[in-house]
Amino acid sequence: MIELKETFCTTMIIEDVIIPNTWNLHVQLIPNTSKNKLYNKAMERVQYYIQEILDNSIFLGSHNLKLLSEIPFKAQVHVFPDDPWDHLIAMCLYTKINSICEEVFYVDSISISSHQARSVSHNFSEADGGNENLLELFDDEPDLEQYVKYWYKPTPQLFLLHEGLKLVDHPWEEVDLQYDDKPKEADVISLKDFKKPPPKSDNDDIA
Repeated sequence: MIELKETFCTTMIIEDVIIPNTWNLHVQLIPNTSKNKLYNKAMERVQYYIQEILDNSIFLGSHNLKLLSEIPFKAQVHVFPDDPWDHLIAMCLYTKINSICEEVFYVDSISISSHQARSVSHNFSEADGGNENLLELFDDEPDLEQYVKYWYKPTPQLFLLHEGLKLVDHPWEEVDLQYDDKPKEADVISLKDFKKPPPKSDNDDIA
C-alpha cells in the first residue's frame, strides 16, 4: 500500500453561499506490480492534478453554472453533479484519481477533511461502492451525465471561466506525463551499426 497526503485550497459555491476552504487529502493506493516501471509517472500525475488542477480552483454544483458563467472573472472551475459537499467530493476524487492512474495504481480509499468541516473526515473506498458508485448514484438523472462522466476522464480536465465557461482538456503529453514504456526511436540502435566490414585480405588485390 502506498499513502499520499496532500493539501489544496478551493473556493466553494454551495447553494447561494461562497466559501473559501482548505482541504487535506489522504489517498491509499494499491500498486499494480505488472506496471512497476510506471509508478513514478503515475504518482507525478496524481500530484500534478492536485497541485495544478485542483488547487486554487472553484468547486460548484452544475445547477450554479449559469450564474457563475455571467461573472466577468477568470478562474479554474470543477463542476459536480450536485453541491460539492465533502462526501461527494471524496467520491469524485476517488473516481478521478483512479481514472488518471490508468491501472498503474488502484485507489483503495480516500479520506478528506477541511477547515470548514472543522477537520471532520469523510471517507470513500472500494467497500463503499468503488468506481461505479458515482454512475449509479446519478443514473436516473440524464441531464447530469456529462458532469458525472467528467470525473471518469483519465486526462486532467477543467472548466475555464473566461467570457463564459469552456471545458478545457490538458493532455498528459503537454506536461510529459504520458505513459510510454516502449523505448524511444532515438534510443534504438540497429545491429547493423555494430557490424564492421571484414578485414581486408591480401588476396583481395589479386585479379
